[in-house]
Amino acid sequence: MRPRPGVLLAASPQMTDPNFTRTVIYLLDHGETGSLGFILNRPLDVPLKELWQEVPIGLADACLAAEGGPVDTHKGLLIHCDTSLPGAQLMAEGIAIGGDLLALTDRWPDGGDAIGPRLFLGHSGWTTGQLQTEIDEGAWIVRPGRLNLLVTPKPSTLLWQQIIEGHSGGMPEPSRN
Repeated sequence: MRPRPGVLLAASPQMTDPNFTRTVIYLLDHGETGSLGFILNRPLDVPLKELWQEVPIGLADACLAAEGGPVDTHKGLLIHCDTSLPGAQLMAEGIAIGGDLLALTDRWPDGGDAIGPRLFLGHSGWTTGQLQTEIDEGAWIVRPGRLNLLVTPKPSTLLWQQIIEGHSGGMPEPSRN
């Protein structure tokens, strides 16, 4: 399987880079200008109010953050599947980021749900051709992806092992608006 948006990258057991050891990455973009993804299995047990000064009230106490990767770790992206949310930017089919603060407050008055949101601090990125080279060298195993894994705030602690063994993560796709 070749890299493309929507696949999972599982760090091979031989991966020695501590930024990626035993990680599973959802590849959001892959093209002529490079690749962009988010580490799925490094959730942060921190309420959003400790990370985001203007957090919507309904999300303030929710632990929906994750370490997305070693690039731009001081920046966060709020990812969800509510592509009709006012102010949200479409990132890919069925995936949006952000939204108007009032719309976020109205959409998630009591925390997240099956379509997010999830706040990723940082991201994982590769220059043109770099990811394919790393795959060819055996650093990454490419598996079919599931959108629900991107927005699940508490991924299984066995996710890496499940993906390495060829399992999909065992969760149904979220319904989308």
